[in-house]
Amino acid sequence: MAKKDYYEILGVSKDASTDDIKKAYKDLVKKWHPDLHPENKEEAEAKFKEIHEAYEVLSDPQKRAQYDRFGYVGQPQENVGGASGQPFNQEDLFGGFEDIFNMFFGQGMRREENVSRSLRGEDIYLTIQIDVRDVLYGAEKEIEYTRYETCQACHGTGAKDGTSFKTCPKCHGTGVVRVQQRTFFGVVTTQTTCDMCGGSGKIITEKCPVCGGRGKVIVKKKIKVRIPPGVDDGGRLRVPNGGHAGDNGGPYGDLFVILRVRDIPGIKREGRDVYSEVDIDFAQAALGTEIEIDGLEGKEILSIPAGTQPNTILKLRGKGFPSPNGGPRGDHIVKVNVVIPKRLSKDQEELLRRYAEISHTGVNSKKHGFFR
Repeated sequence: MAKKDYYEILGVSKDASTDDIKKAYKDLVKKWHPDLHPENKEEAEAKFKEIHEAYEVLSDPQKRAQYDRFGYVGQPQENVGGASGQPFNQEDLFGGFEDIFNMFFGQGMRREENVSRSLRGEDIYLTIQIDVRDVLYGAEKEIEYTRYETCQACHGTGAKDGTSFKTCPKCHGTGVVRVQQRTFFGVVTTQTTCDMCGGSGKIITEKCPVCGGRGKVIVKKKIKVRIPPGVDDGGRLRVPNGGHAGDNGGPYGDLFVILRVRDIPGIKREGRDVYSEVDIDFAQAALGTEIEIDGLEGKEILSIPAGTQPNTILKLRGKGFPSPNGGPRGDHIVKVNVVIPKRLSKDQEELLRRYAEISHTGVNSKKHGFFR
Protein backbone atom coordinates (compact mmCIF):
# COMPACT_ATOMS: atom_id res chain seq x y z
CA MET A 1 0.00 0.00 0.00
CA ALA A 2 1.38 3.40 -0.96
CA LYS A 3 2.35 5.67 1.90
CA LYS A 4 0.00 8.62 2.39
CA ASP A 5 1.46 12.10 2.16
CA TYR A 6 -0.35 13.91 4.96
CA TYR A 7 1.11 17.27 3.93
CA GLU A 8 -0.25 16.84 0.42
CA ILE A 9 -3.66 15.78 1.77
CA LEU A 10 -3.95 19.01 3.77
CA GLY A 11 -2.30 21.09 1.02
CA VAL A 12 0.44 22.51 3.24
CA SER A 13 4.24 22.54 3.04
CA LYS A 14 6.44 20.41 5.30
CA ASP A 15 7.53 23.50 7.24
CA ALA A 16 3.94 24.64 7.80
CA SER A 17 3.18 26.06 11.25
CA THR A 18 0.57 24.61 13.59
CA ASP A 19 -1.77 27.49 12.74
CA ASP A 20 -1.31 26.84 8.99
CA ILE A 21 -2.20 23.17 9.49
CA LYS A 22 -5.21 24.04 11.61
CA LYS A 23 -6.49 26.57 9.07
CA ALA A 24 -6.04 24.13 6.16
CA TYR A 25 -7.85 21.44 8.14
CA LYS A 26 -10.81 23.70 8.94
CA ASP A 27 -11.13 24.78 5.30
CA LEU A 28 -11.03 21.18 4.03
CA VAL A 29 -13.52 19.95 6.65
CA LYS A 30 -16.00 22.58 5.47
CA LYS A 31 -15.34 21.71 1.82
CA TRP A 32 -15.53 17.92 2.04
CA HIS A 33 -18.17 17.31 4.69
CA PRO A 34 -20.35 14.44 3.36
CA ASP A 35 -23.56 16.38 4.02
CA LEU A 36 -22.46 18.88 1.37
CA HIS A 37 -21.94 16.19 -1.28
CA PRO A 38 -25.16 14.15 -1.43
CA GLU A 39 -24.48 13.34 -5.09
CA ASN A 40 -21.15 11.66 -4.29
CA LYS A 41 -21.31 10.92 -0.57
CA GLU A 42 -19.02 7.88 -0.57
CA GLU A 43 -16.12 9.80 -2.12
CA ALA A 44 -16.70 12.71 0.26
CA GLU A 45 -16.74 10.39 3.29
CA ALA A 46 -13.46 8.78 2.21
CA LYS A 47 -11.88 12.20 1.68
CA PHE A 48 -13.29 13.43 4.99
CA LYS A 49 -11.75 10.53 6.93
CA GLU A 50 -8.43 11.00 5.13
CA ILE A 51 -8.38 14.70 6.13
CA HIS A 52 -9.07 13.81 9.77
CA GLU A 53 -6.32 11.17 9.71
CA ALA A 54 -3.79 13.65 8.33
CA TYR A 55 -4.75 16.33 10.86
CA GLU A 56 -4.52 13.94 13.82
CA VAL A 57 -0.91 13.21 12.92
CA LEU A 58 0.32 16.65 11.85
CA SER A 59 -1.39 18.52 14.71
CA ASP A 60 0.37 16.37 17.31
CA PRO A 61 4.06 17.39 17.68
CA GLN A 62 5.24 13.89 18.64
CA LYS A 63 3.31 12.13 15.91
CA ARG A 64 4.41 14.71 13.36
CA ALA A 65 8.07 14.31 14.36
CA GLN A 66 7.83 10.54 13.95
CA TYR A 67 6.04 10.91 10.61
CA ASP A 68 8.66 13.38 9.32
CA ARG A 69 11.49 11.07 10.34
CA PHE A 70 10.15 7.64 9.43
CA GLY A 71 7.19 8.27 7.12
CA TYR A 72 4.69 6.52 9.38
CA VAL A 73 3.12 6.77 12.81
CA GLY A 74 2.88 3.67 14.99
CA GLN A 75 4.83 0.43 15.01
CA PRO A 76 6.78 -0.34 11.81
CA GLN A 77 6.85 -3.77 10.23
CA GLU A 78 10.27 -5.37 10.69
CA ASN A 79 12.17 -6.30 7.55
CA VAL A 80 12.93 -9.94 6.94
CA GLY A 81 16.55 -10.91 7.55
CA GLY A 82 17.17 -8.56 10.45
CA ALA A 83 17.40 -5.35 8.41
CA SER A 84 16.09 -3.49 11.45
CA GLY A 85 18.80 -4.94 13.67
CA GLN A 86 16.65 -7.86 14.86
CA PRO A 87 17.83 -11.48 14.40
CA PHE A 88 16.17 -13.96 12.08
CA ASN A 89 13.29 -15.93 13.52
CA GLN A 90 10.90 -18.47 12.13
CA GLU A 91 8.05 -16.01 11.80
CA ASP A 92 10.17 -13.63 9.69
CA LEU A 93 11.31 -16.45 7.43
CA PHE A 94 7.78 -17.76 7.03
CA GLY A 95 6.52 -14.26 6.24
CA GLY A 96 9.27 -13.81 3.63
CA PHE A 97 8.32 -16.99 1.79
CA GLU A 98 4.69 -15.96 1.98
CA ASP A 99 5.52 -12.79 0.04
CA ILE A 100 7.33 -14.88 -2.60
CA PHE A 101 4.37 -17.23 -3.02
CA ASN A 102 2.03 -14.24 -3.24
CA MET A 103 3.94 -13.07 -6.32
CA PHE A 104 3.50 -16.42 -8.09
CA PHE A 105 0.09 -17.62 -6.94
CA GLY A 106 -1.72 -14.52 -5.67
CA GLN A 107 -2.47 -16.23 -2.35
CA GLY A 108 -0.40 -16.45 0.79
CA MET A 109 0.67 -19.75 2.38
CA ARG A 110 -1.04 -19.72 5.77
CA ARG A 111 -1.34 -21.96 8.75
CA GLU A 112 -4.55 -23.91 8.99
CA GLU A 113 -6.93 -21.59 10.78
CA ASN A 114 -10.41 -20.19 10.56
CA VAL A 115 -10.06 -16.87 8.75
CA SER A 116 -13.37 -15.53 10.05
CA ARG A 117 -12.46 -12.55 12.20
CA SER A 118 -14.13 -9.76 14.05
CA LEU A 119 -14.37 -6.44 12.27
CA ARG A 120 -14.79 -3.06 13.94
CA GLY A 121 -17.95 -1.17 13.00
CA GLU A 122 -17.89 1.94 10.81
CA ASP A 123 -17.65 5.41 12.32
CA ILE A 124 -20.54 7.86 12.02
CA TYR A 125 -20.07 11.58 11.30
CA LEU A 126 -22.86 13.92 12.36
CA THR A 127 -22.99 17.72 12.02
CA ILE A 128 -24.84 19.97 14.48
CA GLN A 129 -25.28 23.75 14.65
CA ILE A 130 -24.38 25.58 17.87
CA ASP A 131 -24.58 29.22 18.94
CA VAL A 132 -21.81 31.55 20.05
CA ARG A 133 -23.18 31.36 23.58
CA ASP A 134 -22.55 27.60 23.57
CA VAL A 135 -18.91 28.29 22.69
CA LEU A 136 -18.59 30.92 25.44
CA TYR A 137 -20.00 28.89 28.29
CA GLY A 138 -20.20 25.30 27.07
CA ALA A 139 -23.46 23.42 26.67
CA GLU A 140 -25.14 20.04 26.71
CA LYS A 141 -26.95 19.09 23.51
CA GLU A 142 -29.30 16.21 22.84
CA ILE A 143 -28.76 14.67 19.42
CA GLU A 144 -30.67 11.98 17.57
CA TYR A 145 -29.35 9.73 14.83
CA THR A 146 -29.69 6.18 13.46
CA ARG A 147 -27.12 3.41 13.54
CA TYR A 148 -26.76 -0.34 13.13
CA GLU A 149 -26.79 -2.26 16.41
CA THR A 150 -26.16 -5.93 17.09
CA CYS A 151 -29.39 -7.91 16.82
CA GLN A 152 -30.22 -9.11 20.33
CA ALA A 153 -32.52 -11.85 19.05
CA CYS A 154 -29.65 -13.74 17.38
CA HIS A 155 -26.71 -12.09 19.22
CA GLY A 156 -25.35 -10.85 15.91
CA THR A 157 -25.07 -14.31 14.33
CA GLY A 158 -27.88 -13.83 11.78
CA ALA A 159 -29.31 -17.25 12.68
CA LYS A 160 -32.65 -17.86 14.37
CA ASP A 161 -32.19 -17.97 18.15
CA GLY A 162 -28.44 -17.71 17.51
CA THR A 163 -28.12 -21.47 17.06
CA SER A 164 -29.56 -22.38 13.64
CA PHE A 165 -26.23 -23.34 12.04
CA LYS A 166 -24.62 -26.30 10.38
CA THR A 167 -20.97 -26.92 9.59
CA CYS A 168 -20.01 -25.79 6.12
CA PRO A 169 -19.71 -28.90 3.93
CA LYS A 170 -17.11 -27.33 1.65
CA CYS A 171 -14.48 -26.22 4.20
CA HIS A 172 -15.63 -28.53 7.03
CA GLY A 173 -15.78 -25.66 9.47
CA THR A 174 -12.29 -24.26 8.89
CA GLY A 175 -13.45 -21.26 6.86
CA VAL A 176 -10.79 -21.89 4.20
CA VAL A 177 -10.26 -24.19 1.24
CA ARG A 178 -6.79 -25.47 0.32
CA VAL A 179 -5.25 -26.32 -3.02
CA GLN A 180 -1.92 -28.09 -3.55
CA GLN A 181 0.30 -27.02 -6.44
CA ARG A 182 3.62 -28.43 -7.59
CA THR A 183 6.23 -25.71 -8.18
CA PHE A 184 10.02 -25.49 -8.49
CA PHE A 185 9.97 -24.98 -4.70
CA GLY A 186 8.18 -28.30 -4.29
CA VAL A 187 4.56 -28.93 -3.41
CA VAL A 188 2.97 -25.74 -2.13
CA THR A 189 -0.37 -25.56 -0.36
CA THR A 190 -2.33 -22.37 -0.90
CA GLN A 191 -5.63 -21.49 0.70
CA THR A 192 -8.43 -19.01 0.18
CA THR A 193 -11.50 -17.95 2.09
CA CYS A 194 -14.32 -20.42 1.59
CA ASP A 195 -16.79 -18.96 -0.89
CA MET A 196 -19.69 -21.00 0.49
CA CYS A 197 -19.65 -19.76 4.10
CA GLY A 198 -17.66 -16.56 3.63
CA GLY A 199 -14.96 -17.75 6.03
CA SER A 200 -17.20 -18.35 9.03
CA GLY A 201 -17.06 -22.14 8.80
CA LYS A 202 -20.81 -22.25 9.41
CA ILE A 203 -23.93 -21.97 7.26
CA ILE A 204 -27.17 -20.54 8.56
CA THR A 205 -29.99 -23.06 8.29
CA GLU A 206 -32.72 -20.65 9.35
CA LYS A 207 -32.33 -16.87 9.27
CA CYS A 208 -33.18 -14.70 12.25
CA PRO A 209 -36.69 -13.30 11.69
CA VAL A 210 -35.79 -10.02 13.43
CA CYS A 211 -32.75 -8.97 11.38
CA GLY A 212 -33.32 -11.15 8.31
CA GLY A 213 -29.94 -12.86 8.72
CA ARG A 214 -27.89 -9.66 8.73
CA GLY A 215 -27.01 -9.85 12.42
CA LYS A 216 -27.75 -6.12 12.78
CA VAL A 217 -30.82 -3.92 13.11
CA ILE A 218 -31.31 -0.19 12.48
CA VAL A 219 -31.96 1.67 15.72
CA LYS A 220 -32.78 5.34 16.34
CA LYS A 221 -30.39 6.58 19.00
CA LYS A 222 -30.81 9.63 21.25
CA ILE A 223 -27.85 10.78 23.36
CA LYS A 224 -26.55 13.90 25.10
CA VAL A 225 -23.13 15.33 24.34
CA ARG A 226 -21.22 17.92 26.34
CA ILE A 227 -19.79 20.82 24.33
CA PRO A 228 -16.77 22.32 26.11
CA PRO A 229 -16.20 26.09 26.10
CA GLY A 230 -13.90 27.47 23.40
CA VAL A 231 -14.53 24.91 20.65
CA ASP A 232 -13.77 25.97 17.08
CA ASP A 233 -16.07 26.00 14.09
CA GLY A 234 -15.42 22.67 12.40
CA GLY A 235 -14.20 21.08 15.63
CA ARG A 236 -15.35 17.59 16.50
CA LEU A 237 -16.37 15.61 19.54
CA ARG A 238 -15.69 11.87 19.72
CA VAL A 239 -18.24 9.56 21.32
CA PRO A 240 -16.55 6.16 21.79
CA ASN A 241 -18.66 3.19 20.60
CA GLY A 242 -21.31 5.57 19.28
CA GLY A 243 -20.95 4.31 15.69
CA HIS A 244 -22.22 1.23 13.87
CA ALA A 245 -21.98 -2.31 15.24
CA GLY A 246 -19.06 -4.47 14.12
CA ASP A 247 -19.18 -7.81 12.32
CA ASN A 248 -18.64 -11.21 13.91
CA GLY A 249 -18.69 -9.75 17.40
CA GLY A 250 -16.39 -6.85 16.53
CA PRO A 251 -16.56 -3.62 18.55
CA TYR A 252 -18.73 -0.64 17.68
CA GLY A 253 -17.26 2.23 15.71
CA ASP A 254 -17.19 5.78 17.08
CA LEU A 255 -19.52 8.72 16.62
CA PHE A 256 -17.89 12.01 15.60
CA VAL A 257 -19.99 15.13 16.15
CA ILE A 258 -18.88 17.98 13.87
CA LEU A 259 -19.62 21.42 15.34
CA ARG A 260 -20.68 24.33 13.15
CA VAL A 261 -20.82 27.67 14.98
CA ARG A 262 -23.39 30.20 13.76
CA ASP A 263 -21.69 33.42 12.71
CA ILE A 264 -22.38 36.89 14.10
CA PRO A 265 -22.44 39.28 11.10
CA GLY A 266 -19.47 41.60 11.08
CA ILE A 267 -17.43 39.65 13.63
CA LYS A 268 -14.57 37.37 12.61
CA ARG A 269 -12.88 34.85 14.89
CA GLU A 270 -9.18 34.01 14.99
CA GLY A 271 -8.34 31.70 17.86
CA ARG A 272 -9.53 33.27 21.12
CA ASP A 273 -9.72 36.80 19.67
CA VAL A 274 -12.49 38.29 17.56
CA TYR A 275 -12.23 41.19 15.09
CA SER A 276 -14.66 43.80 13.81
CA GLU A 277 -14.66 47.33 12.36
CA VAL A 278 -16.59 50.48 13.23
CA ASP A 279 -17.10 53.81 11.41
CA ILE A 280 -17.00 57.19 13.18
CA ASP A 281 -16.97 60.74 11.81
CA PHE A 282 -14.09 63.18 12.15
CA ALA A 283 -15.78 65.10 15.00
CA GLN A 284 -16.05 61.95 17.10
CA ALA A 285 -12.46 61.09 16.27
CA ALA A 286 -11.21 64.55 17.22
CA LEU A 287 -13.27 65.07 20.39
CA GLY A 288 -13.75 61.48 21.56
CA THR A 289 -17.02 59.67 22.38
CA GLU A 290 -18.60 56.41 23.46
CA ILE A 291 -20.45 54.24 20.95
CA GLU A 292 -22.30 50.92 20.95
CA ILE A 293 -20.96 48.01 18.92
CA ASP A 294 -22.09 44.41 18.40
CA GLY A 295 -20.21 41.93 20.59
CA LEU A 296 -20.37 38.21 21.26
CA GLU A 297 -22.84 38.71 24.11
CA GLY A 298 -24.86 41.57 22.64
CA LYS A 299 -24.18 45.29 22.65
CA GLU A 300 -20.87 46.57 24.07
CA ILE A 301 -19.73 50.12 24.87
CA LEU A 302 -16.54 51.18 23.07
CA SER A 303 -14.74 54.32 24.26
CA ILE A 304 -13.22 56.41 21.47
CA PRO A 305 -10.36 58.56 22.85
CA ALA A 306 -10.05 62.18 21.69
CA GLY A 307 -7.61 62.47 18.79
CA THR A 308 -8.27 58.97 17.44
CA GLN A 309 -6.62 58.52 14.05
CA PRO A 310 -7.92 56.50 11.07
CA ASN A 311 -7.26 52.74 11.33
CA THR A 312 -6.64 52.95 15.08
CA ILE A 313 -6.95 49.56 16.83
CA LEU A 314 -8.90 49.46 20.09
CA LYS A 315 -9.47 46.45 22.34
CA LEU A 316 -12.26 45.25 24.58
CA ARG A 317 -10.31 43.10 27.00
CA GLY A 318 -11.76 39.69 27.83
CA LYS A 319 -14.61 39.98 25.32
CA GLY A 320 -13.35 37.24 22.97
CA PHE A 321 -13.67 33.46 23.20
CA PRO A 322 -12.34 31.18 25.95
CA SER A 323 -9.58 28.68 25.24
CA PRO A 324 -10.49 24.96 25.16
CA ASN A 325 -7.50 24.44 27.47
CA GLY A 326 -8.65 26.97 30.06
CA GLY A 327 -7.26 30.38 30.88
CA PRO A 328 -8.65 33.88 30.27
CA ARG A 329 -10.88 34.81 27.38
CA GLY A 330 -9.43 36.51 24.33
CA ASP A 331 -10.10 40.11 23.28
CA HIS A 332 -12.51 41.85 20.94
CA ILE A 333 -10.26 43.87 18.63
CA VAL A 334 -11.88 46.80 16.83
CA LYS A 335 -10.49 48.70 13.87
CA VAL A 336 -11.71 52.32 13.80
CA ASN A 337 -12.46 53.88 10.42
CA VAL A 338 -12.72 57.68 10.37
CA VAL A 339 -15.25 58.57 7.68
CA ILE A 340 -14.96 61.92 5.83
CA PRO A 341 -18.37 63.20 4.71
CA LYS A 342 -18.86 63.56 0.98
CA ARG A 343 -21.49 66.28 1.33
CA LEU A 344 -21.78 69.25 3.74
CA SER A 345 -24.52 71.66 4.72
CA LYS A 346 -23.89 75.39 4.55
CA ASP A 347 -23.46 75.64 8.33
CA GLN A 348 -21.02 72.71 8.38
CA GLU A 349 -18.98 74.23 5.59
CA GLU A 350 -18.79 77.61 7.33
CA LEU A 351 -17.71 76.00 10.61
CA LEU A 352 -15.00 74.01 8.87
CA ARG A 353 -13.73 77.12 7.06
CA ARG A 354 -13.60 78.94 10.39
CA TYR A 355 -11.69 75.99 11.85
CA ALA A 356 -9.25 76.08 8.90
CA GLU A 357 -8.79 79.80 9.36
CA ILE A 358 -8.00 79.45 13.07
CA SER A 359 -5.65 76.56 12.35
CA HIS A 360 -3.95 78.48 9.53
CA THR A 361 -4.76 75.58 7.23
CA GLY A 362 -5.02 76.28 3.53
CA VAL A 363 -8.26 75.05 1.92
CA ASN A 364 -10.14 75.55 -1.33
CA SER A 365 -11.48 79.11 -1.36
CA LYS A 366 -14.53 78.28 -3.45
CA LYS A 367 -17.68 77.98 -1.39
CA HIS A 368 -19.86 75.04 -2.31
CA GLY A 369 -23.05 76.06 -0.57
CA PHE A 370 -25.62 73.40 0.18
CA PHE A 371 -24.75 69.84 -0.77
CA ARG A 372 -27.41 68.04 1.13
